[in-house]
Amino acid sequence: MFSAIYEGVLLGIFLAFSIGPSFFALVNTGISHGFKSGAAVAFGILFSDLFFVAITVSLIHFGMADLISNPKHQAFMGIIGGIVLIVYGVIHFIQKDPKHEADTEIEIKSPKTFALIVKGFLLNLFNPFVWIFWMATSTAISSKYEFHIVNTIVFFISTLSITIGTDLLKTFVGYKIKNWLNPKILLRIRQVSGGLLIAFGLYLIYKVFFLHH
Repeated sequence: MFSAIYEGVLLGIFLAFSIGPSFFALVNTGISHGFKSGAAVAFGILFSDLFFVAITVSLIHFGMADLISNPKHQAFMGIIGGIVLIVYGVIHFIQKDPKHEADTEIEIKSPKTFALIVKGFLLNLFNPFVWIFWMATSTAISSKYEFHIVNTIVFFISTLSITIGTDLLKTFVGYKIKNWLNPKILLRIRQVSGGLLIAFGLYLIYKVFFLHH
């Protein structure tokens, strides 16, 4: 069991330092709408990861792992994921710059918690790289702990505990640095994060149409 905890924590730390669409969404939400809103996005990502783990482990157990590894299915997820990222990126990019003195009002008018959870869930759900990652991880862990279901559960709990903890930390940092930034810099940060989300989305679609053929 200690080995499962150790390996799960190491994987969680690796994921914590990976930079992708979710990272920019977390930081940007923390800056724009406060820690609670960013935390809602973080939990949406967590629920998505839990969904991935449950699905991939089940598919491997029933011998249907090819449903995810199938290039056509990955291409479909890539197109949908690219569109989702581009839409969210455009929303961030065109978001107007609020007046500094209206900061407290911004938090009141932040999106509904459920909508933010759905946002985090979808950002993660339609990223085919995340599907592939969890499929590879689930395959390796299911093989290693084939007859030790408790160790498998402990491994994933350890990993996801680290990822949610670090995601909340990223959101908190985004929320705190907001107080040190003037409205012009906040606007630039939103535009950069929005642009990067758009770039990630375009890259996913590019991989579908050019790298799968």
